[in-house]
Amino acid sequence: MLSRVLNSKESKKLAANFFSLLVLRGFQFLIPLLTFPYLVRVIGMEKFGLINFALSLSIFLGAIVQFGFGITVARDIARNRENLIEVEKIYSASMVAGVFLAVACTVPFALVVFSFDRFNDDFVLYFLAFVFVMFQSLFPEWFFRGVEEMKYIAVLSLSANALFLVSIWIFVRQEGDYLLVPFLNAISAFLIYLFSIFIIRFQFGVRFSWPGFKKVGCLYKSSSHAFIAQFSPNLYNNASIFLLGLFHGASVVGAYTAATKIIDAVVSLGYVLANTFLPYLSRNIKAHGGFQKIMLCTGIGLSVLVFFGAEVLSEVFFGLDNKDVYLYIKWLAVAVVLGFIYLTYSSNYLMISGHERLARNIALYISVIALFYTLAMIYFFGIYGAIGSLLLSRGALSMCSFFFYKKVCAKC
Repeated sequence: MLSRVLNSKESKKLAANFFSLLVLRGFQFLIPLLTFPYLVRVIGMEKFGLINFALSLSIFLGAIVQFGFGITVARDIARNRENLIEVEKIYSASMVAGVFLAVACTVPFALVVFSFDRFNDDFVLYFLAFVFVMFQSLFPEWFFRGVEEMKYIAVLSLSANALFLVSIWIFVRQEGDYLLVPFLNAISAFLIYLFSIFIIRFQFGVRFSWPGFKKVGCLYKSSSHAFIAQFSPNLYNNASIFLLGLFHGASVVGAYTAATKIIDAVVSLGYVLANTFLPYLSRNIKAHGGFQKIMLCTGIGLSVLVFFGAEVLSEVFFGLDNKDVYLYIKWLAVAVVLGFIYLTYSSNYLMISGHERLARNIALYISVIALFYTLAMIYFFGIYGAIGSLLLSRGALSMCSFFFYKKVCAKC
């Protein structure tokens, strides 16, 4: 099946989208690896950890704003991309739904920040992190994925990230400049959001029109399963950073974040492959067999490379003063292949083959259970508990997704 795909007229589109997203993810991989060592050296591991602690609070809310649109809306646009009127309806409803959620998220954010002195004392930091995450979450990546024109995502993101990188090197010169990091992030996210709207309007001819509350409500309903499936893992992913900051301090958060950023950067290649094939698989689910071979072979290979290259990665990007980071990277290497497995069988099979509820339940139940043992493991074992919790949770998500994938296939 995969060979027929590669020989079809859609092969050029798949290849173009893959390389666009590959360049994008590659640059997104490069940006942190260029900025993190610089930031750790200039503002220190403690302030670096504090920034990531602030981001962990807002990322919970950012996942709410995205509300699973990256899967459901991209899928719906892919299926209706020849119908401009229907695409305009989907686009308009998605934009309004996202803004509504962003406005609603200011309430819990304000309650948390103003209710506790620890957050209130650094209000500017938390506010800037919140603004950055909101604009990043509102970016209509789902539109470009749906019309299979990922090059626009690449161009916009590369431009914004390049601006951020240069700005960091120019303006962040000492420890007291740490607030400029989330500020510059927020500016970059706002610009990419603004330009994306102009491109959709003038390049694709898609107009915005008020969709009506009924259409927005229907979108929330249709995206609810995908939302829960994507939001649930945030319960333990970001909870780990948040709990480490509460119980063990910002320096520990910095070390843990440094290691997980390397892992996430490698796993991002899995997202490139998954996002490239998602629109096509939405229309041709029988091609999944070839897709899973690519994903699994790539995931295993990258896990092996990360495991044996952990010490080099740590020394190159974080310096000799942070030797423990390489051990954390080595222990987390298996999380790479687990991430590829989950993407292969959950978002790129169950979610697009009519089994959204099943994918939702897998993510929800495992993530809720994970939240409780993550709390205990981090409280008693610190960063080692966070690493163990992450591996245990991702392993459970991956294996359950694979199990139910096989169960669904057996019924076909």
